[in-house]
Amino acid sequence: MTLIRILAGALMAATVTQGAVLKASAQENVDAFSCQYIEAPTAEPFGAEEGRGISVRDYSCQVMQGPLSGAVLTARAVWEMNKSGGRLLLGGGVIRKPGAVAVLQLSDGKLEYVTTNGEVTEVRTSGRGAYLLASGAAASLSGKTFVYDTKTTTPGQFYFEDKRE
Repeated sequence: MTLIRILAGALMAATVTQGAVLKASAQENVDAFSCQYIEAPTAEPFGAEEGRGISVRDYSCQVMQGPLSGAVLTARAVWEMNKSGGRLLLGGGVIRKPGAVAVLQLSDGKLEYVTTNGEVTEVRTSGRGAYLLASGAAASLSGKTFVYDTKTTTPGQFYFEDKRE
């Protein structure tokens, strides 16, 4: 009976360890950013359609996870907005850290509003991107593509995460 418990414990430990390793290796391709808008996002009217506008959003982020952890991203995104959300027209930025620089570009972005009781309570975006250039400690990112998601964390702040492909 003791031998069965030991074997069962060893099997369970191996399964847990394998799960932790798989999770850790899956996280190796994730970059996470804590971001804030430099100015409050606004949309200026565009065209004759009610609710249509252009929104220019400047933001800065601290890199929380990934090869550039501790670095700072300064970026801009330009969105075509409508009543239900928006689409990314252009976006990108530069990540800087002593000994490393990377330039990223965002594409195929989609912006959605999350509403509660008729009020917008959260903004979420998703899309694709690429690290166009990278040097120093970030050199391994050069040419890598990714998918990204963002979500509002507090007013004026959001979480940005990319998963490198």
